[in-house]
Amino acid sequence: MDEAVACQVGVGLRGARLRAGLTLAQVADAAGLAPEAYVRIERGKLLPSMPTLVALCRALSLSAGWLRNPS
Repeated sequence: MDEAVACQVGVGLRGARLRAGLTLAQVADAAGLAPEAYVRIERGKLLPSMPTLVALCRALSLSAGWLRNPS
């Protein structure tokens, strides 16, 4: 796992979640994840698979290009 990428994804997802005013549990539920897994993703400890990343983008209303500038 590329730790720098995992951290960048986690920081971007956390920022998007906070801007949307959603809880960890709400995003996890909308993406079909266990809250514990989503917490690990936000903390940069787990890099999501492509299908999971797509589900998270949908749950947070993010475009496909958000990773270019996630903060």
